[in-house]
Amino acid sequence: AFDIDWFKDAFKTIGKQRFEVVYNAAKYISCSNSHTRARKFADATNGAVKAADIKKEIIAKRNKDLLMSYGLIPLGRKPDKELLDRYQYLQKFLKESKEFGAQRQESEKKAVNIALQNLARNSGYGDVTRLTWSMETELIKELLPYLSPKEIDGVEVYVQINEEGKSEIKQIKDGKELNSMPAKLKKHPYMEELKAVHKKLKDQYTRSRIMLEQAMEDCTHFEENELRKLMQNPVIWPLLKHLVFICNGQTGFYTDGLLITVNAVCLPLKPKDELRIAHPTDLYTSGDWHAYQKFLFDKSIRQPFKQVFRELYVPTPEEIEATQSRRYAGNQIQPQKTVAVLKGRRWVADYEDGLQKIYYKENIIATIYAMADWFSPADIEAPTLEYVCFHNRKDYKLMKISEIPPVIFSEVMRDVDLAVSVAHAGSVDPETSHSTIEMRSVLVELTMPLFHFKNVTIKGSFAHIEGKLGKYNIHLGSGVIHQEGGAQIAVLPVHSQNRGRLFLPFVDEDPKTAEILTKIIFFAEDDKIKDPSILNQIK
Repeated sequence: AFDIDWFKDAFKTIGKQRFEVVYNAAKYISCSNSHTRARKFADATNGAVKAADIKKEIIAKRNKDLLMSYGLIPLGRKPDKELLDRYQYLQKFLKESKEFGAQRQESEKKAVNIALQNLARNSGYGDVTRLTWSMETELIKELLPYLSPKEIDGVEVYVQINEEGKSEIKQIKDGKELNSMPAKLKKHPYMEELKAVHKKLKDQYTRSRIMLEQAMEDCTHFEENELRKLMQNPVIWPLLKHLVFICNGQTGFYTDGLLITVNAVCLPLKPKDELRIAHPTDLYTSGDWHAYQKFLFDKSIRQPFKQVFRELYVPTPEEIEATQSRRYAGNQIQPQKTVAVLKGRRWVADYEDGLQKIYYKENIIATIYAMADWFSPADIEAPTLEYVCFHNRKDYKLMKISEIPPVIFSEVMRDVDLAVSVAHAGSVDPETSHSTIEMRSVLVELTMPLFHFKNVTIKGSFAHIEGKLGKYNIHLGSGVIHQEGGAQIAVLPVHSQNRGRLFLPFVDEDPKTAEILTKIIFFAEDDKIKDPSILNQIK
């Protein structure tokens, strides 16, 4: 992606005359053909080329460098119309790439993503998410006629969008809904159009859910007038209205220019007020987390992704001044499965540095360190996780965990927890084996009466504990402990030679089950805990 502000600032500093000297000498001071791309970006930003000419050349040659520079060309006299036209063409280019092989599809997809980033910066949105939603809200206006019934051969057909934002095709005859489409209508031209509209809306729903979660993780800000505009979008608005936003330290649900708190207090917003989707760190800090959890549960509200009930991870006192977190040290993982799991969470595998997640805006690189080859199976023994660390992207110096924004730390640790749970290596898989969860559920239910505990219940894959100091949920797969209305509680197991004995009704060694049972027993009697590091985490 191209930093327009940096380029304009540099251009202003050196002046047009000296810039031409650098421009002409570019091929002598760069490797390969990098100068060609740089010149195209510079020409586009300076308005030295016309958008129509560039578009013709892209259509003729499908040149990716020109495509990426397309969004940098200054918008014309009708910026809104031109912006929408360019957005539509980029989406069309992406759709056309499906005609080619997998490798070319991937490279063209990356080119379109960069072109969208450049277009977002050029148009003042600054963020692809904000640009996409604004454009798709405009585009959906063209699809509104398909949401009204139209009669074809005695059958009324239309696309319906339900309360959750999901679309489906409806067929009604003589006032009754048909379970399937009549055979005579299947190849009708209008039905083909209706199917295409349904697919567009379905894709937009899937895309929007992912983008909303990423917007929360990236702390993307939205102006109030942007959210008001999104109320017109029948796909995005049902997703947005159930999310908790934060503005000037206040949290609540957004609706029609108001921020409505969990206590039903209406706070008016100004058009330029900036809101963002609240992360559990915000709710935890404000003290309203438990109240929102209870509100969603009481009102049976389903959020589009885990927000209010999302797992939260905060640094332990030992981690704050450290440069590494070793809370998952010792867990064996399957390299290829770990890469596959974390790929969808925007992690990349690097030959030299292993698994990395890069935060460009904050200039932070998160790294999962393990003695592993992430590009081939571990034939001899599954690698063991060592630690998680953070580097400054500019000078690659290690950063203290206290310097890492709470949202980034929590999300990185959540991803590592996911990898440990899903890609665990060993004879007993803590997550993927349903029978393992069932087995541990039975063990807990049989073990608790032996200790005369009546405050432990099994709910799905979790053991729910009502202690005297708080309420806890322990995952029967990974053994991760979360306090209700609080953060994850880090408890490190002792080494095997120092571990005590716990009865298990089978011969096979299963230290993970022993660890989970021990944690349940431990927190069921939380008033007897003496360890200050654990007591400090319980609030």
